[in-house]
This record gives sequence, C-alpha cells and structure tokens, in this order.
Amino acid sequence: MIKVGITGAESPIAGEIMRLCQRHPDVEIVYAYSPKLAGRNVSSVHPGFIGEEKILFSSNFDATSLDVVFLFEPLYSDSDWVKLMADTPALHLVIFDRASNIAAGLQRSPIYGLSEMNRKILVRGAREAIVPSPLSAPVLIALYPIASHLLLNGDIQICLNAPEDLIQPENIEASEEEIKKVLQTVQSSFNGDIQIDVLKSDSPRSLLMKIKFNTPVSVEELLKIYDSIYDDHNFTFVVTQTNLTSMEVESTNKVVINIAKPDADTVELTVVADPRMRGGAGEAIHIMNLFFGLHEKTGLDLKTSSWNGVK
Repeated sequence: MIKVGITGAESPIAGEIMRLCQRHPDVEIVYAYSPKLAGRNVSSVHPGFIGEEKILFSSNFDATSLDVVFLFEPLYSDSDWVKLMADTPALHLVIFDRASNIAAGLQRSPIYGLSEMNRKILVRGAREAIVPSPLSAPVLIALYPIASHLLLNGDIQICLNAPEDLIQPENIEASEEEIKKVLQTVQSSFNGDIQIDVLKSDSPRSLLMKIKFNTPVSVEELLKIYDSIYDDHNFTFVVTQTNLTSMEVESTNKVVINIAKPDADTVELTVVADPRMRGGAGEAIHIMNLFFGLHEKTGLDLKTSSWNGVK
C-alpha cells in the first residue's frame, strides 16, 4: 500500500484528495495533518465521510514513514525538506501552490505535474512534482499540441467562466504568467501575450473557456495533430460536438476540447474541465499514480463524492 500524508488537511482540496484516496485500491491515509483540528473526525469538516473508514485529523506528522506527501503547507523548513528527501529515498512530494516555495531548495527541480506534457518524466523516477494551477492546467492541455508543432505565432485570448474564488485578480495574473512560461518551454519562439477575461460561474465545479489564436492550419489538420498526441491519454478528449457544457466533466478528471475556425486565420478552442479536479485533487492523484507506475485512471475512474462549496 502507498502510505499517504496530507498537510493542511482542513482545506477543501485536501478533503477532495482524501475522498479520492478512500476509493483508491492502493492507498492508505496515514496522516491528515491539521493541528487545530487534531482528534476530530475528518467528517466534521469534509462531507462524504460519514459511514466511511474513520480518519482523524492529526497534530503528528512523520514524513519518514510515508511514500507520498500531498503538500499544502510547507510544515518543515526548506533545508529540512532537502535533508529529508536525501535521507528518505522512497518519499515523493506532490506540491501545491501554497507550499511551492520549498521547490527552490530541493536538490533537483520538481517536475511540472501536467501528465499531458510530462507523463514519461513523471513515470521514470521523478520524486517531486508541482501541481499546475486550476486555471492553467486546461489551457495548457488545450494549447500544448499547438505549441509542440510551433504554431503559436501571436497573442492568445482566453475568455473563461469559472468559480469566483479562482477569478480573483491575483489568480488571473499568476495564471497568465504560468501559461506563458510553460508554453515557452515547449515553443521557445512563442512571445505573444496571454490575455484572460473572466465571467463568474455559479458552480464551483464548472470551468468553461474559449481560447482564440491565429493560425492558417485547417480544422482537419489540427484534429490530426491533437490525435497524434492525445490518442493514448486517458483524460483528454478532442470532440467535434459544439454544445459542450461542464456537465461533461463535473467531478471527473477529464478535459474535453472542441476545435473550430470562425474564419480562415482564427482558431477557437472550447474547453471544459472541473477546476477542483484538474489543477486540483484529481491532478494530484494522477501524479501519484504516475510516480508509482500505476494505471493513470486508478482511483479516478469514478466521479468523486461531490464537494460543491468553497470554504
């Protein structure tokens, strides 16, 4: 069994990870670290645990006894993490944004944990990975095939409908920077601007976006490009239907993409995803599966016990 510890276990996304771990056939939750809630059942904070295996919040955390840590809070100092990773070769880290400062101190840079881009690297001995942000992950999945064929030649306009907590100005600015930086690792010649315009979604599990950029390549050729990259991936699907809604993806790890050309020079991608899963809990479990050589869909082939609120 993969022994799991979660820091910042009171957070909603940590609760989502624990629900997924409950279904995962190869996982044992050892620590749900939250000192202020120590001794309380996780069901007192996270819905979906009543009647399930009893898990208590803990004030103890011994990373040396674990196989993977989902890191929401740094917990230890940077130097302690460096020593811990050196002394505990079986330990793996899945790092979320609030703990990302430790990445600079690690002996090797964490992998950007987007499977659609870095699956082989994650499988082949990686031990540390950073979870993409929930706004960036679907955009990068949608644009990665274009960048890998050096077809991004100008600005990118993104109009997204997303939960209110994700569309705060600081999140938008950070996502624009993250998207551009990652795209440039794929297509070094890309130097366009990323512009994100936002609308508020009433559903915390709904992320719908329109992505526009210029290229003369036909829809038929673009479909071939996407199929050549994503035909053996388990969570990304390119479809021809045009009436995509978030109902296709809510509470799953899927990203669904439609390709259209409103005119000869413009491509418009319609993308739907669940931002609590992609760039969130589902992404984290996906990374863990790859770390340990499991099938990507292990523990992710069913819908989650729906968390529908923001805390």
